[in-house]
Amino acid sequence: MIEVKPLYYFLAAYEEGSITAAASRCFIAQPSITHAIKTLEASLGVTLFERSKQGIKPTLDGNKLYKLASDFLLQNQQMQQAFAPSNTIKIAMYIQPDINIEFYSQIIKAINRLPHNIEISIADSIEQAQIAIIDEETAPSQFELTIINKECYKLLVRSDHSFAKRKKVKIEDFEGLSFIERPYCTKRKAFNRLINAHNVSITYQGKATHDLQLHSIVKLGLGVAVIPESYIINDDQLTYLPVSLTQPITRSIALAYRKLPNDLMLALKEIALSQKELYRHRQK
Repeated sequence: MIEVKPLYYFLAAYEEGSITAAASRCFIAQPSITHAIKTLEASLGVTLFERSKQGIKPTLDGNKLYKLASDFLLQNQQMQQAFAPSNTIKIAMYIQPDINIEFYSQIIKAINRLPHNIEISIADSIEQAQIAIIDEETAPSQFELTIINKECYKLLVRSDHSFAKRKKVKIEDFEGLSFIERPYCTKRKAFNRLINAHNVSITYQGKATHDLQLHSIVKLGLGVAVIPESYIINDDQLTYLPVSLTQPITRSIALAYRKLPNDLMLALKEIALSQKELYRHRQK
């Protein structure tokens, strides 16, 4: 019999394409992800991933299990809710780890004001969720999406850094800088490709586990970082600099939802559109 938890870990590895990234997303150690995958492979008698230095790539059996597991986990959640002795509509929400939920808090407040008896819980993974605040590029195909905001990335430095008085920086200016890595960032691969494409050499002084910690590390003068603009805070010790690029690195933040009552789906879409207008005005 296949247990539920290994399926969650399998889906995380499948979608991230990396054991390391899956562990970061699930907030567990890498061996737990590896063990879950090996357990599934032994139970099913198949190989789910091809492994290489570049990461992991699903096999045909891996692709087959992904679809079946996604449907199964959602049905499992819905079955539990169907027999809950309550008129409350229980909704599991997934919040992507590198998204500043405080910046998007109005969405949750708007959902709570709907004329439905809604109880929101936080899902550990997107597979468990019915709604999500997520980067458009990482949302599974089962979800309907409404874009609410487009975020650029900025260089975060301490206010006494030699760059702090500049109005903007170029990618070539990153040469020789010491960075603090955001391993949970969905754009980390795009950033590394950009650095390599410009033949820029940087070093990583360490990794942050979350962005509150990242701000503190930069304030201590231990490195600089590239961070989404929704994480900009008013702090005299920090400076945020636009990065001049022909094609800026951006991400589209979406409100995603699936398999909910039609009236609730429509209400969520209206909330997303109203929030999109709000964030558009903020950027002016």
